[in-house]
Amino acid sequence: MVRRIGGTRLGCLLVVALLAGAVYYGAGIVQMYMRYYQFQDAFKQEARFAQQHTDGAIKGHLQALADSLQLPDDAQTIYLKRKEHHIIIWNEYYYHIELPFYSRDFYFNPKAEGSI
Repeated sequence: MVRRIGGTRLGCLLVVALLAGAVYYGAGIVQMYMRYYQFQDAFKQEARFAQQHTDGAIKGHLQALADSLQLPDDAQTIYLKRKEHHIIIWNEYYYHIELPFYSRDFYFNPKAEGSI
């Protein structure tokens, strides 16, 4: 039996096509989660320094970040509950991903609590 050089081209091409598809589909989803983690981190930071900021300022900071991260409109609605020595900041929104052969809504609920 004689082996031909380059006989695995089709197998290599298939692997490259699968990797390209994974990168194409995964890039949008990874970007969506990275934006969520940035938003969640901002909630934690605002809760940590809530004693020095008013409720309006906290909401303004988070709304500006939601706008700069290009999050859906629902992310602009920030809920805040401040008690004597405690604060809770939360939000909920859906992020819609539309890719060829794939469409889905992802639910996100950033939340942070802290002592003030």
